[in-house]
Formats: sequence, C-alpha cells, structure tokens
Amino acid sequence: MRALGWTLAVAGLALAGCGGAGDPGKAGTAEAGGLRQVMASLDAAGPAAGYLEYGDMAHWRSLGVVTEGGPGKDRRWLSVVTAGFGDLGVNASRLTGPTGVNVFAADRGAVFGVPPKTAIRVEGSLDSADIRAKLTALGAKPREIGGQEGLSLGEDNKIDMTGPQAGLGLMNQLNQVVVTDSALVAGSAAEPVAAGLGAGSSLADSPDHAAVADCLGDVVAAVVTAPAQPGGVILYGVGLRRPASTADKAVDVVCVLPRVAEVGKTFTERFTTAAKVGGRPLGELAETITHDEVRSGDRTVYRAVLTVKPDGPVMLAQQLLVRNELASLADPAAPANPLDVLNRSSPPGTPG
Repeated sequence: MRALGWTLAVAGLALAGCGGAGDPGKAGTAEAGGLRQVMASLDAAGPAAGYLEYGDMAHWRSLGVVTEGGPGKDRRWLSVVTAGFGDLGVNASRLTGPTGVNVFAADRGAVFGVPPKTAIRVEGSLDSADIRAKLTALGAKPREIGGQEGLSLGEDNKIDMTGPQAGLGLMNQLNQVVVTDSALVAGSAAEPVAAGLGAGSSLADSPDHAAVADCLGDVVAAVVTAPAQPGGVILYGVGLRRPASTADKAVDVVCVLPRVAEVGKTFTERFTTAAKVGGRPLGELAETITHDEVRSGDRTVYRAVLTVKPDGPVMLAQQLLVRNELASLADPAAPANPLDVLNRSSPPGTPG
C-alpha cells in the first residue's frame, strides 16, 4: 500500500490558481482553500500525483481540539489532527524550540509522494527569519532548491543518526528546506521539495485529482492516492467531513475514480455494512453507508459516505485504505482481502 499513514493519516472546491514560481507560499487565490489550494502548489508531474495526504490544523484549533501549544483536552479527534504533517506532526513537541516550526500553529499541511521521494508542505503564518536562523544554528547551509533560496542540513537522502535531526526524532525530513512567511516545504531530497514549491504544472488542474477533490467535498483531512499496483481503479480518495463541533458524529467519505466500468457495480454491491473487514461486518463500526455518483468534468467518481459509530475510529475509511480492504471492496481486479481469506479458510474455533 502506498499510504504513508495518517500520522499513523479540504475544504473548498473552488479551483485554485497556480502560485508564483518565486514563492512557495503562493498557493492559489484567496477564495480557494483546503485540498484544492494545496494541490495548486504541487507539481502534477511530481510525487504528489501518486500520494497526497492533507490536514486542516486551523479547523482543529477553531474547535479547541488543539491550541498553538499542542493538543487540548478532547481526545476523540486527536488521532487525526496531525494528518498532513507526517513526522513533523509526530515530533511536534520537540521541533518548535530548536527549529521554529510549530505545526499546531499552522493552517494546513500536506505530505506527498512515496518513499524515498517524499516531502511535507506546511502552510500558514510562519516566522521564516526565525526558522532560517534556527536551522542555520543546527548546521544548515544555503542551497538553491527549485530555483529558490533554500537550506540544507545534509546530502540528498542521507541519514545521519548522530546529526541534529536524530535528536529531534527525525531521520532526514529536514535535509532540504525552503521557507517563506507563508509556507515551508521540507524533505529528504531537493527533487520532491522542488515539486512542492508551486513552480510546475498544478495538480489542481489534473482532471483526475480535481474529480476526486470534488467528490470528497468539505473534508478536514484526506488522502488521495493511486493504487500500488494497476487495476480497475485510477485513484482512491478518503476523507473526514468537517465536524461543526467536537460532539458531532464522524462522517467519512470514500471516493473511487474508476478505470473500468465494472468498478461502480463492484463498489456499490460490496461496500456495505454487511461487508467483512478483518473478519467482522463493517456494520460493527459504521452506522450507515450511502452511495452516489459525482460528475466532475468528463469524470464520474463513485462515492460512499459512512456515518461512524460513536465508539468507532473517526477515520475508519483511512484504515480501510491502509489495510488494502478498500481495494478488495471496490476493485474487481484487486486480489481478495488476505484477512478475509484467512478467516474463511480457518476451521471453526481457530483464532484469526
């Protein structure tokens, strides 16, 4: 599976314009927000085309789930708040002082690409001078990245287990960095970082990715990914609908962009509360699942909306994606879910 995790891990459907080539912070028009705005700064020919994870930290702050100082008292939504921030989110408490990077004070985050070609984009109001000064104090040297002035803490893809990043809980995620007062893009190598600076063709203009973004709608966290192996599906999208309050039920969205027509029938018939995931009915985790279709340009995307039970995982759809269970329920060309094969083949009374 391509998914990098939710940290374990879109709003606005107005199409964002491409940012200026000289500033990674120019992510699109003022009206465009969320997933589409982030997509506008990612190169359609770059690693984000294979995998993109998005999160809206500003919304979690507005609900009090987090503050700029870190997580608040609400625990139910905590598993999803660092979606889109990758290892910068996992190690957030260690990073702020030494690097000046505070993901809890950011507006949006995006992790994109498949290892080793991955990078992280953080958007919001940033003190770029402070971040540059602190990275320089850690040993970063000037380096031009994607035609912009950046900083380098190490050679491309190099891992230094005795270097400054190791002390921050990182491996090489800050090897290469470009930062302005509105965005920071960091990664292990210059190539994926350059693909997140808004200088290339826009992922927001990709008909396939735009269609999945339209299907996901108003979500606060999302993953858009191509299957690890070619089959009947071009792209999967999963997301969490934006809750209006912490008391709301979690509502997940699953979007499937088909390569072959049979996907629609397969997805509608298999992806139900009666479906077996991990050997038990999906209905034990989801109260309801409804299906419809979304037209975007000349694309048709098949959509399922899940209302998660109060004791279920708020990002149930993302778990199904990571465990390859979604593919087995949506793609007629995908192999059977190995967990269910094991369950069906085990004799009565056998654990599994």
